Amino acid sequence: MIKYLNFYFVLLNITGFLSMYIDKEKARTGKWRIKESTLLIIAVIGGSIGSYLGMKIFGHKTKHAKFKYGIPFIIIIQLIIYLYFSNNYISISKYSIKSRKIPAKFDGYKIVQISDLHNKVFPFNNNNLVKAIISENPDAVFITGDLIDSRKYDEDKAMLLIDEIKAIAPIYYVPGNNEACFGKFSSLEKKLIGSGVIVLRNNSVPVKRGEDKIIISGIDDPTFNRSGYGDFTTAKEEIEKIKKEDSYNILLSHRPELFQLYADEKIDLVFTGHAHGGQIILPILGGLIAPNQGFFPKYYKGIYSDTNTSMVVSRGLGNSIAPIRLFNLPELVIVKLESGK
Repeated sequence: MIKYLNFYFVLLNITGFLSMYIDKEKARTGKWRIKESTLLIIAVIGGSIGSYLGMKIFGHKTKHAKFKYGIPFIIIIQLIIYLYFSNNYISISKYSIKSRKIPAKFDGYKIVQISDLHNKVFPFNNNNLVKAIISENPDAVFITGDLIDSRKYDEDKAMLLIDEIKAIAPIYYVPGNNEACFGKFSSLEKKLIGSGVIVLRNNSVPVKRGEDKIIISGIDDPTFNRSGYGDFTTAKEEIEKIKKEDSYNILLSHRPELFQLYADEKIDLVFTGHAHGGQIILPILGGLIAPNQGFFPKYYKGIYSDTNTSMVVSRGLGNSIAPIRLFNLPELVIVKLESGK
């Protein structure tokens, strides 16, 4: 759907731009003209930026009040609508992970990943988000940090989603840097545990199906360490303590920039977030900026692989310091495990 919408708007803006050029040329030669109502309709239905650029570049209709003031007004309204849509429409990304290490009874095991909600509540109390999760009928829900935002800390908003989805499937959760920064995570942690959430803090839990099992582990964000936000030494130590080499190992960790560490430690599958999809995704160039990676981050969305390690990076659902996303819709990630047999 999004692909077709993008194509629609690109086409309309090209049409708006060319219409201004054609009408200008026709005005010079005294031939038939494009109706003013048609030029305005092109702007109203999505071609406003192209129409405005055509006005300015070709010097056309710049003295007509309905165009001089009307098209900029249309642009503002359309930008407001677009930004609302860009930050509230939930896209769903689906991936399959295949490995000979995945036990036969876990073939088809489905995981929904939620990341970086940052206290966001989607319209109608997360109605569409909850429906999307229910429709996937997952075997597990993974939350990979920043459920809350340290700048607008609100445990009630965080728990609103948990209370709606806790009956769907077991929820596994690791905290992110925002949980650490505010300094009150112990309060939220108690509420999560009280709601049945499996909070993973440098530990592992086995998940069994008959005689088959996988290991789900989670580590704290480095911000919980005394040495701070960017010190990853403890992360390595914690992974070494919890990994179980004789089973298929899944790790929940907030930080994608530690991918090489995960690969070196031979973790089979890692779920991360934190990068917010680069906040703005530029054509060809990709994500613009991400915490701890700077401009044009290497790890900002999708799946990355190195030898036997795969890492899933969620673009996340909410916003933090930067209040908006561009070309980067909120994302719900679905991962299905496939046994290599």
